[in-house]
Amino acid sequence: MDVMEKARKILKQPVCDNCLGRQFSRLLSGYTNEERGKTIRNAMAMEVDASSSLNELDASNFAPCGLRNVKAREAKECSICRGVFARLGSYAKAAVTKAKRIEYSTFLVGTRPSSQVLYSEEALWESTGIDFCEPIKGEINRETGKLIEKLSGKKFSPKGDVIFLIDMESGRVSVSIAPVFIYGEYQKLKRGIPQTKWPSGKYKTSVEQIIAKPYMAATRSKAHKLHGAGREDIDARCLAWRPFVLELLDAKKRNIDVNKLAKRIGKEVRVRNLRFSDIAEVRAIKEMRLDKTYRAKVKCDKPIKRAALKKLSVLSAISQKTPKRVLHRRADLLRRRAVKSVKTRFINSRTFELIVRGESGLYIKELISGDDGRTKPSVSELLGVPCRCTELDVIGVHMKK
Repeated sequence: MDVMEKARKILKQPVCDNCLGRQFSRLLSGYTNEERGKTIRNAMAMEVDASSSLNELDASNFAPCGLRNVKAREAKECSICRGVFARLGSYAKAAVTKAKRIEYSTFLVGTRPSSQVLYSEEALWESTGIDFCEPIKGEINRETGKLIEKLSGKKFSPKGDVIFLIDMESGRVSVSIAPVFIYGEYQKLKRGIPQTKWPSGKYKTSVEQIIAKPYMAATRSKAHKLHGAGREDIDARCLAWRPFVLELLDAKKRNIDVNKLAKRIGKEVRVRNLRFSDIAEVRAIKEMRLDKTYRAKVKCDKPIKRAALKKLSVLSAISQKTPKRVLHRRADLLRRRAVKSVKTRFINSRTFELIVRGESGLYIKELISGDDGRTKPSVSELLGVPCRCTELDVIGVHMKK
């Protein structure tokens, strides 16, 4: 089917320039669909005027064309979009007004066409084909974006700070705010603080809440999430720098100085290397499998000799079942993890310091205690004496290069 034959089939019903031109959007660059539609309509109007016959074409389609030999009828509402393109200006104004109190520099537009419009478009495609066409949602998003750019001075972007949604069924325009993401690395200097907020309220605060507090106030956000590269136990300090991304939800203000605000974070937590981030880095953070180095203070139930600590040098390939202390929230699995280095420092006959570098996912407390045989080999097993970890610090988080 050639272009003019296809155009004749389309123009048998009232169609606006946008909906006519959109069926040929993949032909010729540098034109809007509206401009394509006008060009095709005028070319068809010349054929109609030359032949003095409409030949089943809807006469209302040629109302603006100035026919001399055929009487055109008054223009009708487009049978495809139902006049949507004539209302895009009001949608754009509504969007800009909705976002008046929100700080943003980029935006994205989404549409929810009415079922009637979608049905009309699909019916047209069935009769004329989809060789050169573009879906109506794509054109509405693009053309509304152009109008919003002119009204607001902001830029259309696939990664918009705000998202405008146009509901063509109801005529409503809503706005949602994209999260603000901040990358950083933290140290937890005090024991007894979980990484994230506990739903039960058992702990008064968390690393997440401490870090988020000044950023919540500055951005006027409604909520926050902290995505960490692993987590340390609540009773452990993290003296190494652990990567994280802080996600701020529904942030009304985005133009903030992330490093200046860091000075307002409490003394229990320190942060560094702060910068703006994105959802891709959140995914990368969650997928990180980092080696960690731990320093543990170990207590023995019975006295040991300094020389006995040499037995721990064989710690290498470790088999660990899920620790009993976390079985209530994690599946009971057998994991194999590597110990990559071991150092010891004898303190007295019942106490020593253990420094272990281990693969991601290695449970250090259970490596020491044996967890009733669920971890093998263990410090307790090798020394032949029940041992337990009384203090634990993360002293190294090793980023892979």
